[in-house]
Amino acid sequence: MDADPGARPLMTALGERGFEVYAANRGRFAIPVGRSVRPDLIVLDMALPDGDGVETYDGLRAVGVHAPVLFLTAREDSAAGEQLGRVMTDADDHLTKPLELDEVIARVQDLLARDRADESRLLRHGDLAVDAARREVWRAGTRIELSTREFALLGYLLDNAGQVVTKKQILERVWGAPFRTGTVETYVYYLRRKLGDHDQSLIRTVRGLGYTMARG
Repeated sequence: MDADPGARPLMTALGERGFEVYAANRGRFAIPVGRSVRPDLIVLDMALPDGDGVETYDGLRAVGVHAPVLFLTAREDSAAGEQLGRVMTDADDHLTKPLELDEVIARVQDLLARDRADESRLLRHGDLAVDAARREVWRAGTRIELSTREFALLGYLLDNAGQVVTKKQILERVWGAPFRTGTVETYVYYLRRKLGDHDQSLIRTVRGLGYTMARG
């Protein structure tokens, strides 16, 4: 797909430094490209011909693309600055135009280095991202508040993704005590509700046995 002419110098500079670069000149094209390529980093202009960058950012997160983002904004665009305050995380960064190629490349390298350092503690499962050290969970880019027990239950199911675990096993590992199996059913219900797993495509009930977490 052709890149915007203004992006070509940056693409060339990144390519010369060994980066594999994919381009999309419209936000609606960036989402399928991101879903297909699963990039390590996204450079996203806030001013796109078919919408603003935040819409594209939300679309990428919705399809499970959680790579860090380097946002590019116009200096006079105060609305873009307000939007960035809503979506940017500690993993993201931004630069204002006009851009210096060396500065953009330096930020790209820094973001990739930070992301690789964080990757050791960040578990990704489909559109779920779990930070065990910070006890934080996101789904499709939205942070989800879990109780200590819900977080432990999610962790146990993720550790055994693709396998059936019985209610007794869950009680032993998550509660460490012989509570009634109805306790597990209640907390699975809480967890599904918070994760938006209304169709049970993420946490599946295996009748007569227990539960299984779908493979990521």
